[in-house]
Amino acid sequence: MNQSRILIIDDDDLLSEMLKLTLELEGYEVHIAPHGLAGLEQLRASRFDLIILDLVMPTMDGVKFLRVLNDSDLHRPPIMIISASADNALDDAHRALGVVGISRKPLEPSKLVANVKASLARAA
Repeated sequence: MNQSRILIIDDDDLLSEMLKLTLELEGYEVHIAPHGLAGLEQLRASRFDLIILDLVMPTMDGVKFLRVLNDSDLHRPPIMIISASADNALDDAHRALGVVGISRKPLEPSKLVANVKASLARAA
């Protein structure tokens, strides 16, 4: 049983619940935040092994979340970006902010699980 804790930060409730269920079936403990500000609040309260982050959200988007997290003293787990608008290439700016992977939406569950496992392995 995998004890890794994952925080999903995405405003799409249906997608977040699907991701949560998919990852829980793989043995992960999964929490959801509907936007970056809620994600920061969860990071203040608890530690996570991986963040799955959408870029386009209300209240606080993924880019602002990355900047605020980078400037904070909070624990920074590796971050996997999921977005319909992102390309799959990781650049140096993303890596500097802790991004270990990028997946385009729509997400295929088996690919998501493989990307999560790879992201956690890279971070270990």
